[in-house]
Amino acid sequence: MNSMNPISAPVTPVAIDHLAWMAGSWYGTVDDDPVDEHWSTPAGGVMMGMFRWLKNDRLYLYELLAIEPEETRLVLRLKHFDRGLNGWEEKGMALAYPLVQMGDQEATFERGGAYRSTRFVYKRLNARELLVITEDRKGSDVARHAYRYTQTWKPGCGAEVGE
Repeated sequence: MNSMNPISAPVTPVAIDHLAWMAGSWYGTVDDDPVDEHWSTPAGGVMMGMFRWLKNDRLYLYELLAIEPEETRLVLRLKHFDRGLNGWEEKGMALAYPLVQMGDQEATFERGGAYRSTRFVYKRLNARELLVITEDRKGSDVARHAYRYTQTWKPGCGAEVGE
């Protein structure tokens, strides 16, 4: 991964089915706080997901996520919420991160410019692990967070993984 150097080259058009490896229920921790992320299988040209972060056994934040086509590329869209479905972004607005790099079970979504940008890297490590890296850059400062997940449910399985 190219750590926070802007990726400007657009990727060759990718079908949503090429991201099917993200589907499932994923669980992990951030500083002992439980986090989980869930992705649907591709259907109708889109994938939908959700992310939840608990602090002290209480909701810290959650996100609704979608990966959908826009013009000739895929775009990750997300919207933050707190309790009561109070959105952080303006009504009718969602943050959009175009797919800028695609590899074998790895996808990078990024928005921003030369001075400030945000990147999400999804990487399937093996059959049961997913790594999600977020990087926020402002000038030369980079804040990087890694979310290492274990899969507990996968599409088509009908049961917990490992049962």
